[in-house]
Amino acid sequence: MIHTIDFEFASPWAWLLGGVLLLVVAALWRWPRRPPAVSLADPPAVRRTLRLALVIELVLVSLGLFFCFAPLLGLAGIPRELFAWGLGLLLAAVLNAAAALALRPRQQAVLRFSTVQGLLAAERGRPGPWRHLVPLLRLLVVAALLVALARPQVATTEADIFAEGMDIVITLDVSTSMNAVDFAPRQQPTERLSRIHGAKQVIADFIRQRRQDRLALVVFAAEAFTQCPLTLDYSVLQNVLRTIRTGVITDGTAIGDAIMVSINRLLHSEAKSKAIVLLTDGDDNASQVAPLQAADIAAGKSINIFPIMVGRGGKVPFPVGKNVFGQTQYQYVEIRTNPQLLQQIARRTRGKFYRAVDKRALERDLQDILDHMEKTRLMDPGRFTRRAEMFQLLLLPALLLLLLELALRWTRFRTFP
Repeated sequence: MIHTIDFEFASPWAWLLGGVLLLVVAALWRWPRRPPAVSLADPPAVRRTLRLALVIELVLVSLGLFFCFAPLLGLAGIPRELFAWGLGLLLAAVLNAAAALALRPRQQAVLRFSTVQGLLAAERGRPGPWRHLVPLLRLLVVAALLVALARPQVATTEADIFAEGMDIVITLDVSTSMNAVDFAPRQQPTERLSRIHGAKQVIADFIRQRRQDRLALVVFAAEAFTQCPLTLDYSVLQNVLRTIRTGVITDGTAIGDAIMVSINRLLHSEAKSKAIVLLTDGDDNASQVAPLQAADIAAGKSINIFPIMVGRGGKVPFPVGKNVFGQTQYQYVEIRTNPQLLQQIARRTRGKFYRAVDKRALERDLQDILDHMEKTRLMDPGRFTRRAEMFQLLLLPALLLLLLELALRWTRFRTFP
């Protein structure tokens, strides 16, 4: 990975706005609201300030011309990116000249007093070694703003990027039977979670551990819907997963339809390993496409299906409402399962059937699925450039210097009039 510093100039409207702003500020610094009664200002100090502005002008013009024409002439060691910086320096030279013109004395002093005895008797301040501090601060403010307008950037370039991973569709059952409370947490096996909450927690951990695998999310009950297509943006996938709950889709279990929707997510995948992780707790009772027929279609497209039956069979505690104290009441309900169907689906698609009754078992099953799959390169080697804007680092010092200059000009270095 190569680290370089690259400079760019802003869009024309930004330059125009910045130039007008600098001219207005410079004019306000020196604009006389009324002709002064008498001037005690030091004309040599003004001339020294203008001479300094002339030196800055020569430096800006020289560097700007060099940076503009050196890349065009193909001089060795001069990157072409400096052409934009050269244009910025030339524009900075124009703004510097405009600021110098705005700072020059515009009008000679006009004497409006009938006598100057009072002024002559007043104590006159002596020019000290810090008398050039205010003009210097003013020039530093202008310089900082000009450099900020040139938009300095730090760029990281020429980095090969590729990823080796697999494409996985997580197909989650959200029928009301997933509310059964017979799923054991990993940390406290004596307690129980609902199947849907336990499955969501394990899926969230599974997503969090992925780095280069593309994941998609499909939910189903009596119908199946894609919640998120294949993506490497795991934060989006996590946000979608948090919103999933039971009772939103018409109740039922359409395993065949869920497999077909999941197959559609993988139709255009170029990965060597394409898999559907099917998490369900019941038997098929609402499919338009038979589950085994959908499994045959998946096998024909080289898609492996890994069914995971979540929870225990038989009678399980099921929430039926709340009592007068707000506590959830449970009733043991017989939930029909069909592990034989899930085993046939796995066998026809060269997958593997799993049964998970707690979080630890489900995590182990998901890891075993990853071990069965072959990773493939999902992105070709290439280059990218990341640029970080640095102009913000100049705006705050410029503001502080401006406030300091104004404070000194109206206090310690104030002149009459």
